[in-house]
Amino acid sequence: MTLKQFVDKATRDLSELYPEAEAKSMAVRLVSHYLKLPGYSYLSDPDRMISVDEEQSLNRALAELLKWRPLQYVLGFSEFGGRRFKVREGVLIPRPETEELFGIIIDDFSVKELDEEQEFNILDVCTGSGCLAWSLAAELPGAQLFGCDISEEALKIAGKQKVKSEEGPVRRPVFFWADVLGTPPAGLPQFDVIVSNPPYVLESERSQMRPNVLDYEPAMALFVPDDDPLLYYRALKCWVEKLLKKEGVCYFEVNEAFGNEVAALFSPDSVVLQDINGCNRFVKYIYKL
Repeated sequence: MTLKQFVDKATRDLSELYPEAEAKSMAVRLVSHYLKLPGYSYLSDPDRMISVDEEQSLNRALAELLKWRPLQYVLGFSEFGGRRFKVREGVLIPRPETEELFGIIIDDFSVKELDEEQEFNILDVCTGSGCLAWSLAAELPGAQLFGCDISEEALKIAGKQKVKSEEGPVRRPVFFWADVLGTPPAGLPQFDVIVSNPPYVLESERSQMRPNVLDYEPAMALFVPDDDPLLYYRALKCWVEKLLKKEGVCYFEVNEAFGNEVAALFSPDSVVLQDINGCNRFVKYIYKL
């Protein structure tokens, strides 16, 4: 079998589950990963023969995808902010919207010289895989990152990430267990920035989601009751009041239907920011005592 033949076959098979363009992208990703080839190889070298061992590896991975298992779980990693992060079942796959949130924070702080002699602490609540905390640590070397989650599985993965930056070793975030619906653990420092991507998908929105999400990703990291969509943001407000320094900044990813409500919960001065699709996706607030 040639590269092109496999990509064409995998695309046809996956198109039974996914839109054709997405199916083809997944097929190309399999070839790139398992054959260690550039993604464009099926175009530049379409007649390159696939060995028996390579074909077996590709077919095993394809079989998993055809069970709706997410591509990122099959590959064992997800791309975020130009870096690879380990993911597996039990840990939410990083979303493009959270990558946008990362960009917003970097735009706000990269122009500022963070004095490494002066304490500058950032807390990522509901850290999941730790992709946001690690990425911020890599881009803001003067900051100390902290990340917390209720999922022990997520914390294991977050602690095992291996992240590098152009400047050298990345200062390791401090990860700890915490339930955002409870009170913050004792002994934490005051923070200059608090960021969170808490569960915000309504239970009623399950019907709009595909099995690759519903059957594999952790529901506890996704869903919130329809009758209490601001549940986690009310809890986060308590964390902000206890842990954020005066003039500190908080950033939240939100359900596009409730951006204004989340902003109003924190302050009339909160700012609602849109994502690349024009949806009200983020809330930014500068804390004033």
